[in-house]
Amino acid sequence: MKKLSKTPKNRLTHAGKRRTTTLKSVMIKIPYKGRYIECSNASEAIEVLKHIDAEEKHSTRRSFHVAEGGDSGTFPWTRELFVKFVESLGTSQKEILGLLVHKHKVTDEELRKALKLDGNQALAGVLSGISKQAGILNISARSVYTVEDERKAGTLSKTYVAANEFMQMAKDMNWPEE
Repeated sequence: MKKLSKTPKNRLTHAGKRRTTTLKSVMIKIPYKGRYIECSNASEAIEVLKHIDAEEKHSTRRSFHVAEGGDSGTFPWTRELFVKFVESLGTSQKEILGLLVHKHKVTDEELRKALKLDGNQALAGVLSGISKQAGILNISARSVYTVEDERKAGTLSKTYVAANEFMQMAKDMNWPEE
């Protein structure tokens, strides 16, 4: 005959009888610029879509400016916008862009030497200032310059390339002056 123990029962012995109820959520995924935006409910998705729609309408208006002597299209630069942009830059930023306009492609080493900077972190600070000023005027940083990364023997090298549209407008504006 089994003796019944008076000790409390182990809670884990009845774990199989418990039910776990989880709230099922429907995740709504919205494809946008090669990525997905995830929304947890329909009202959030509607708000995101409204924001995307407004952003696209705004960018479409910006991209159809007509530059003097140019065609309508995705040319982001006008003479007025170019002048505003250049005037908003600091001396080091203007030097970098001046080098890019003259050479079209410049390595990080060449830029550091020209500006007498110690390392890429200091260079990154100057470049981020260019991107920031472009952003303030609703210009994509890629409409100013792009960066190409290259590895040789395990060493990373960056080459900065002036955007064609920026170079064209700089030439039209005779900038930088000699």
